[in-house]
Formats: sequence, C-alpha cells, structure tokens
Amino acid sequence: MTHYSRGVETQHAILNSALELFSKNGYDATSVAEICTMANVSKGAFYHHFPSKQDLFLALMRTWLSDVDNLFQSAGEETATIPEVIENLAAIAGGIFDALEGGFPILLEFWTQANRQPEVWRRAVEPYQQFLGFFTELVQTGMEEGSFKEDIDPEVAARVLTSVAMGLLLQATFEPKGTDWQAVTRSGIGLLLAGMRKI
Repeated sequence: MTHYSRGVETQHAILNSALELFSKNGYDATSVAEICTMANVSKGAFYHHFPSKQDLFLALMRTWLSDVDNLFQSAGEETATIPEVIENLAAIAGGIFDALEGGFPILLEFWTQANRQPEVWRRAVEPYQQFLGFFTELVQTGMEEGSFKEDIDPEVAARVLTSVAMGLLLQATFEPKGTDWQAVTRSGIGLLLAGMRKI
C-alpha cells in the first residue's frame, strides 16, 4: 500500500468514525480522542488530516452538500423541458435523504452547529445561495421556453421551491420512518408546478 493510499484510508476512517459518533452523540459530546479510538488512528494522524474537530465537521458537511449538488446536476440530464427537470429533482429526492449516511441526526447537527459557529454558518450559507440561484435560473429558463407563466417572479418561485425542499428535509429529520418522503416530495412539487405552468 502506498503512502498516499494509506493517507486516504486513514482520512476515510476518521470521517466515517466522526459521522457515526456525531450522529449518535452529537458534535459537542464527541471528543477527538473518541474519534481516534474508533478510527484506530493516533491523534497525530488526526491532526495531520484535520487541523481541528470543526474542520472535520465541515468536511462532512461539504461531502453531503457535494452529493446533493451532484444529484441536482444529474436531474437536468436527458430532459426536454424545465418542469421535467424539476420533476426529476423530486423523483430523486430520496437520494438526498440517502446521502445522509449518518441518518437524519447528522443533519440536525449541521443546522445546530451552523447556528452556534460563524464559520460553519458561512460555509452552510454558501451552498444555500448556490441552490437558490440554481432554482432561480431554472424558473427563468422555464419562463423563456414557455413552460411557465410570464408573471412569475423567478426568485420568489425559487425561494418557495427551496423552502419546500428544506421543509421536507426537516420533517424527515423528525419523522424518518413511516412516511414515503420521496412520494410526498413528488406530490408537493407537482402541486407547485401545476400553479406555475402556462395554460
């Protein structure tokens, strides 16, 4: 095994252990020592890859947001109209939930720490603005192609779509079992699109 591959393996072990411990015990209650013990690495190895526990937490958040971004990009492939792109996003919404490998408790930790730590907040807001811009552009393009009504405010519509997505994630956090969140997402987005479509 090369030095590089050992480093990658060590980093993955730290990330996976942190994800499990943060999900189970919370960020504040989890120590670097506990993460090192579970990952079977030394503190020196930990700090070689992550300058602090916060940097490790941010790496987990970036990984999840990157997975969500990839899902968004794939929704636009092989579609004819913008409403179809949005419907595809709703259809793959289950992938957004599945991307939370640590389960929904880690999502709550992302939000909790974002409220407590300015750096986490800044990093969390950046992708939110990116997603908002993504939806705004989608709606604008949908208006230009004639799929949506001309009197729609693209930014307002984008905020509503983003609110639905975030609201469903929050609901799924509190009720992870017993509800088909993918089906709920598809139905909810369908209702929104029905009001936006040009008749």
